[in-house]
Amino acid sequence: EVNIVALYPSASTGVAMLFGTIALSYGLIVGTLLGLAGMKALLIALFYQHLKYEPRSLSSWVLIGLVIASLLMSLVFIQLHVH
Repeated sequence: EVNIVALYPSASTGVAMLFGTIALSYGLIVGTLLGLAGMKALLIALFYQHLKYEPRSLSSWVLIGLVIASLLMSLVFIQLHVH
């Protein structure tokens, strides 16, 4: 049986490194890398830090923080792209 918790972060790191060598549009690369990073962070938080066993209120705060961090990162990338 393959452990997806170990496989996905390794595979997403490989995909991120591969995107550095492929000539694609800047927006596509940034969007994909942000999505991969968010999924990796969520997977690690849910399984390695055992948030699924914590009260829902704590998990909600972690997810709210993740959403806010993602929005701030997106705004920074958009601002860097515009200027």
